[in-house]
Amino acid sequence: MNIFKRYKVQSIFFGSFLLFSFLVLGITTFFSYQFSSTQLIDKTTEYQEESLERLSLEIGDNLQRFQEYSVILSRQQAFRDLIAGHSSSRLPVSFRTSVNNDFANFIYSAKTVHSVEIYMNRPPVDNISLPVRYESLETLRESSWFEELDNISYSWLGSRRTNTVAGETDVVSFGRKINSPSGDLLSVLLLNLDPLIVEGWLHNAESDSEVLLIDHKGRTVSSTGESPVGDTNDHTFNNATTNKNVVNTLGLTGLASEDLVVSSPIPVLNWHLVQITPFEEITEDSRMMARNLFAIGMMTSLLIIVSIHFLTRQFTYPIQRLTTAMKTYQLHEKNPALPNDYANEFGELFSGFNELTEHVESLYKEIEKQYRRQREAEIKALQANMNPHFIYNTLDQINWTVIEQGNLEASNMIEQLGNMLRIGLSKGESIITIQEELDYLQYYMNIQHLKYGDSFTYSVDVEDSLRAMEIPKLTLQPFVENSFIHGFRNQDEGHIHLFIVKDANTIIIRICDDGIGFDKVLKPSNNQDIGGYGIKNVQERFAIYYGEHASIRLDSSTDGTTVTLRYPLTAEHLNRNATSQNQ
Repeated sequence: MNIFKRYKVQSIFFGSFLLFSFLVLGITTFFSYQFSSTQLIDKTTEYQEESLERLSLEIGDNLQRFQEYSVILSRQQAFRDLIAGHSSSRLPVSFRTSVNNDFANFIYSAKTVHSVEIYMNRPPVDNISLPVRYESLETLRESSWFEELDNISYSWLGSRRTNTVAGETDVVSFGRKINSPSGDLLSVLLLNLDPLIVEGWLHNAESDSEVLLIDHKGRTVSSTGESPVGDTNDHTFNNATTNKNVVNTLGLTGLASEDLVVSSPIPVLNWHLVQITPFEEITEDSRMMARNLFAIGMMTSLLIIVSIHFLTRQFTYPIQRLTTAMKTYQLHEKNPALPNDYANEFGELFSGFNELTEHVESLYKEIEKQYRRQREAEIKALQANMNPHFIYNTLDQINWTVIEQGNLEASNMIEQLGNMLRIGLSKGESIITIQEELDYLQYYMNIQHLKYGDSFTYSVDVEDSLRAMEIPKLTLQPFVENSFIHGFRNQDEGHIHLFIVKDANTIIIRICDDGIGFDKVLKPSNNQDIGGYGIKNVQERFAIYYGEHASIRLDSSTDGTTVTLRYPLTAEHLNRNATSQNQ
């Protein structure tokens, strides 16, 4: 739907200017917000990268120190004697007590160690109240975390759960295997790190954003937010904002698409620190600026609306004056007054309207004259139809009388004349088919044949598809008669050829004879003298039916005369012919 064709110009002007103003306001606000948001995100990312890099170094040192605790504990002699399994009945008890005391003192002094678990052969009776726990090596195969120690001596095992006095508790474990000189596994020493200690380290990030510690298997070790500890992130993470030292395939899950993610690796370990900041927090200042811009823009828009309304009124007022003049215009009445002080396009429109109304008045008078001529021609045609009816009936009576007298040649001539009168009547129709017109012409030529014999011949060249086309009645015969009267004067023989074609939507008819023609010097100026009243009647009817779109041309030479008629086919004629062809 084209709005420029459907709605008023004033509405289109006002709406277009208003839409343009709001578009400018919206685009300005949008790009201002986008630019400021981008700047804030870049600054925030840069700051968080620096902060995480410092924190990762600090946490890396803490974790490295925690690993060294396992080396210190594994080298204590009492622990070595305990896992060696001496046969003395009193030594294991003293070893266990010594190990318990030494390890407990170390745990209480180190502060970062939550508890110690010792897996060994023939473990002593476990005391759940102590921070040192004993388990059998046989239970290791049932533990999923033991797979990480299959081919290495030590490793971080990530977050797991262990039994304490308070029940099962989440811990972060580091495991170290102790083998005999011959390579047999004697014990596995687990040092458990309290996740709250790790969370305290993460809070040193100096940010309100959520910070996560992710281990080498993508599991969440600790978090300052609501991310579950131990949750495995197994989907490729593609929207992390990284620096040159950051891996962007951390596999984080549960993130919103509009979160800013910055990560940094932990030195020595294949762990990562990840900081997640919602864009809403970062872009709050940008949104505030956008809201302020929008408020200012709305106030500006009110001024723009008033200005646009004034401008559209000035633009559309002349158009409204012109449309009012067009609606109130009446023939034969004084033209509505239009402004004459416009020197621009509106002035040209007003001047053009005045000239148009003057032309309409002149054209209307011409149409009235043409209408009167047409009515006069129709009345004459009605009057002319009355005589053929009488003549046709009279000829029929004469024909029977001549037949009774035995004069068959005269009867044939009368019959041909009667056929001509029948087509001439054609139920009062002014338009007949080309075939009917050719039949009329054939009857006329039959009469001439009876008069002259075979001295004068006649031929027709026309496509079958054109025979159903329409033509004004009694168009061709006057020109053929003109050939007999003028062209074949003082000649004993002659030939007339009729040629009918269609060019686009125009019918072209040529009537050619090989008569003597007429002398250009003696050529009459009045066509009525060339062929008499019949040709002039054809010219008048062509002018009434087709106006300037039809033409009649006479070309004469000593070799003969050619008459060329051209007239257009109306849409009604074309549709009627197409229907008849389809049938």
